Amino acid sequence: MSFATLVKALHRADIEVILDVVFNHTTEGDQRGPTLCFLGLENSVYYILDPGSSRHANYSGTGNTLNANHPIVRRMIVDSLRY
Repeated sequence: MSFATLVKALHRADIEVILDVVFNHTTEGDQRGPTLCFLGLENSVYYILDPGSSRHANYSGTGNTLNANHPIVRRMIVDSLRY
């Protein structure tokens, strides 16, 4: 059974499904790499950088903070939640 099928079955039974999604867990600890995800696409769009440098801001405790203020990143988040 796929996860989507499971969710549909739960909805038919009037059970709501809440997903806890953590978008900051990208496997890229900070600007030093490894480059596995958004760092290689467009570092300054996907991550919040400290002003005046290319160092990742670390407001999340995971070594980087995803830049949900940027429209591209916000769309990626919303699209993935809709899917």
